[in-house]
Amino acid sequence: PGHFDDGGRRSPMGKSKAKNDAQEVKIGDIPEMIPLEQDTGSFEPLTTSNLPGNSFNVIDRPGHFDDGGVNDLQLILDMRDHAIRRQKGDHEYMKLLNGDNLPKGRVGQIKELSRNDQKGKLAQLLFVEDPEDEDRGPSEVFYGDAGGHNDDAATVKHKKFRLYQAMSALRLSIMLKEAGCVSLSLCELCKRRLQVIKGGGASALRAAELALEIAGEGSWDPDMVIKEAMEEANIVEGEGVDTEGKSLTEGLIENKTAFGLSNPSLCGKYINPRVSLLAKRSGLLQKGNALQALKRFAEAREVYEQCTDLLKNEMRVSRIDWERHSLFLNIGHTFLGEGNFEKAKEFYAKAQDLGDEHIENELGSTKDGKNMVAHALKALARGHKVTGNIDEAKRILKEVVEERRLAMEQEKKEEMEAEENKKMEQSKGVEGATTVKAN
Repeated sequence: PGHFDDGGRRSPMGKSKAKNDAQEVKIGDIPEMIPLEQDTGSFEPLTTSNLPGNSFNVIDRPGHFDDGGVNDLQLILDMRDHAIRRQKGDHEYMKLLNGDNLPKGRVGQIKELSRNDQKGKLAQLLFVEDPEDEDRGPSEVFYGDAGGHNDDAATVKHKKFRLYQAMSALRLSIMLKEAGCVSLSLCELCKRRLQVIKGGGASALRAAELALEIAGEGSWDPDMVIKEAMEEANIVEGEGVDTEGKSLTEGLIENKTAFGLSNPSLCGKYINPRVSLLAKRSGLLQKGNALQALKRFAEAREVYEQCTDLLKNEMRVSRIDWERHSLFLNIGHTFLGEGNFEKAKEFYAKAQDLGDEHIENELGSTKDGKNMVAHALKALARGHKVTGNIDEAKRILKEVVEERRLAMEQEKKEEMEAEENKKMEQSKGVEGATTVKAN
């Protein structure tokens, strides 16, 4: 008498449960949700900036600044968490979080990491630039697939490593069930396949089209994505994919069970529309590059133009202007590929104009502007070389090299002056402290 059954509710893992209870996250420990219609990511400029330099100025809106894309990045990485909170409420979300029941990798060494730490790893794979990349920097201009390069062994090895990293990002995105990151990982696969696989345009295009399907209004097949991640080891050695783009996914019956990021059932209700917009921008750019690799220039140009339309309402800051700049050069390359150099020059000029605007505008980024001009002139020189005007190509490249030399000298001079000023300030600080002590 006086003793009762608990209905089986007591955890058989009492010690582990006690440990989890001690580490329980409370609602007050997580940021309050911003109403979806007010959460615009990096679309709206800031009115204050703690970031150095003028690369973050909105050049046509004095006193407004770019956040460097930080809020956009946060929207993408936290998309599923935000969707669960909006759909189920904070209390249910906290139960899932504290019970370790949110999606995450549960195999290998990564299983010991929390979901949040795994998302940190994913961010490093997807968004942190490798200083050894030959294509490092904000430009995303296509100059030919792996078949057009004469890379040394070290460069080839590094490019393969970056392809493996893209594969790892895709796999981790799948485990975290972060569809926005899955789409961006496929875009990265597209880019890296073009760099590694000779004649890899077809396999790259397949990845880009799947990325856009995820970003779209319909549905997509998670099994197809998993197959893409599984076959990468074969692709990197040049096996498993032929010139027609056939792969391990060939012949599979599609089973589209996941809604796209723009699907009305989710978008605007639980998922921020900006996530799909960002995924589409990346997907369209990489799809255009893949189509260029296949010499389908008119189709590539149409895709680039669609991407350009998505940027019309974005801020005039160097980060976004680099996207516009890349698209102008890529469109120019499609005309050059068709033998229409005169039309190509029109778009190379548009790319150069963006750089000149930054140089001439007091709010612009002079450094970014000069680099944009240099990239545009290199594209122009390439066009002259392709059309047989070698002397003009050499003249332009000589101009670019000389401008770069002068810019490096100026940068070095400014660095030395900044270091000297720093030493003087430190010296004044020491003198002041000595005087105070003496008094």
